Amino acid sequence: MPKKVVFFLSSDKYASPFDVLVLYDGGADAVVTYGDVSVDDVRSLVMDAMFPRGPKGIGDTTLFIGGKDVAKCEEMLKVAKKTMFPPFEISVIFDPAGSCTTSAALVAKVAYTVKERLGGTLSGRKITVLAGAGNVGSRAAHLFAKEGADVVIADLANDVAKKVASEVNEKVGLEKVSVFELERSDDSVYEACKNSEIVVSTAPPGVRTLSKDVLGKLSGCKLVADINAVPPEGIEGMKATADGDEIASGVFSVGPLSIGVVKLQVELKLVEEAVSSQKGIFGYEEAYELAKKVVGI
Repeated sequence: MPKKVVFFLSSDKYASPFDVLVLYDGGADAVVTYGDVSVDDVRSLVMDAMFPRGPKGIGDTTLFIGGKDVAKCEEMLKVAKKTMFPPFEISVIFDPAGSCTTSAALVAKVAYTVKERLGGTLSGRKITVLAGAGNVGSRAAHLFAKEGADVVIADLANDVAKKVASEVNEKVGLEKVSVFELERSDDSVYEACKNSEIVVSTAPPGVRTLSKDVLGKLSGCKLVADINAVPPEGIEGMKATADGDEIASGVFSVGPLSIGVVKLQVELKLVEEAVSSQKGIFGYEEAYELAKKVVGI
């Protein structure tokens, strides 16, 4: 019986132990790691993985592309896609820095909390994504928009935010995403969020985006969510374990640990599906479909 082998191509010096363990727990018999992989390295590595087992045995070979340099990982994925051709196609798991599974878990938890606490779905709701031009925020914005929400990306990197909004609108075929040109002040954050029913923070660890004072002024806000588990919290006063709890009167909250529990389950299921599949790309959209099943929506 052929072994289920996953080749882990990492943009980092060392492949993430977290991801290696998840790959084994998700069904890999062996994980072979490559660190400091350059974009130029990818074609030869993929070709060497494609051919030895022949068309019938290639289904037991999987690629995992990861690392903290998400832009580089995206280029690596492009090369991998171009290198493969029928019948030599390998399943590829794409989750650099956990951004795909985290964004999927975030949006699924928000959707579930909307259903349970507010009633209804994400469709038609206005959502502000603070730090929305980043790796998690940009993917979350796309998933929210696909669900029919009207999304405001608020980020200090205005040019990047505009590019993300344009790309998402093109993908969904509607003008669902707009940009607020954020500045470093509570007044600016208030203006970015004042018309939104939902506010999510997707800033890097230890970066605060929404203060208690601003949250207290957001009369229309009904739900907040934060992916940051490293103090200080992205949303001031957010409990890491919050799972639909009230953070203020009439405002429900979803914290990073409750999102993280779903993220881990989703990554495991994503790996399981990829390892058992003959081919396909398993990224954030595939992760979101799994996340919806995990949370029960």
